[in-house]
Amino acid sequence: MYLVRASELNLRSSPRVVTTNRIGLLPRGHAVELVEKARAPWWKVRTELGGTKVEGYVSSDWLTSAGELPRQTPANRLVEVHLQSKNPVKRSQDGGRASPLNEPDAPRRKAGSAAEHARQLLAIVGWLRVDRSVRYLPTAGSTYCNIYSYDYCCLGSTYLPRVWWTATALRDLDHGVPVEPVYAATVRELNANSLHHWLPEFGARFGWRREFDLSALQQAANEGAVCIISAQHVDANRSGHICPVVPESGSHRADRRDGRVRAPLQSNAGRVNFQFGAPLWWTSSKLKSSSFWIHD
Repeated sequence: MYLVRASELNLRSSPRVVTTNRIGLLPRGHAVELVEKARAPWWKVRTELGGTKVEGYVSSDWLTSAGELPRQTPANRLVEVHLQSKNPVKRSQDGGRASPLNEPDAPRRKAGSAAEHARQLLAIVGWLRVDRSVRYLPTAGSTYCNIYSYDYCCLGSTYLPRVWWTATALRDLDHGVPVEPVYAATVRELNANSLHHWLPEFGARFGWRREFDLSALQQAANEGAVCIISAQHVDANRSGHICPVVPESGSHRADRRDGRVRAPLQSNAGRVNFQFGAPLWWTSSKLKSSSFWIHD
């Protein structure tokens, strides 16, 4: 067993450095198992990311034997948090984006079959109207992919944070101390880059699992699971991106090549908003890493 000694290490699908072969980022202290030594300095390794076993290649220059690097103890006693508002929070408003929508007629994903869940998710996409609702339309210098993904997940009965506990609040929760959500005091807003870090750190505790196969990701969405694509910008001061992967229906289809999904069907808020589309954006050199997630 070996541990990552760099602050972050790319796991790649082939033993070379290109933007299109990144599987995911391994954090410092992450454990990997050697499968075989490839062309130096590349090793093929086996590991687990987001609860899913995966194999890939890493530079052995950034690995150390287990025991030479201390492992960190994970946090516990976590609860989801929302910054509820007493005032109306509507799709038509320019404001209130730190709080969930509270419109009484909002559709939701409820108990039912896979087909019913898929229909409910499509109803949510249609109701949110990402291409027309003021809440999601880009403004000068700002886009709202995290807001749209949060609203989609909320209505889909899935937790993705819009605000998250501060470090101090997490320590209190860890010791069983009740913490009241107070903006900028005990909770802070999460942008797309922050969500990209939150998902592997906390996502499994809230039902998220990581997926590496785009065909499996699209199939899960088609069966009514809440699915997302998350990516971090190479510049921490610039926006990453996050968007839902949604069920296929009618003429709205994923981009497939030779029967395999090349780009799943997405619903997007960003510089360009659309209810349905299948762009391939997460391999951009402007992005540091990307990941795919399913909540059944």
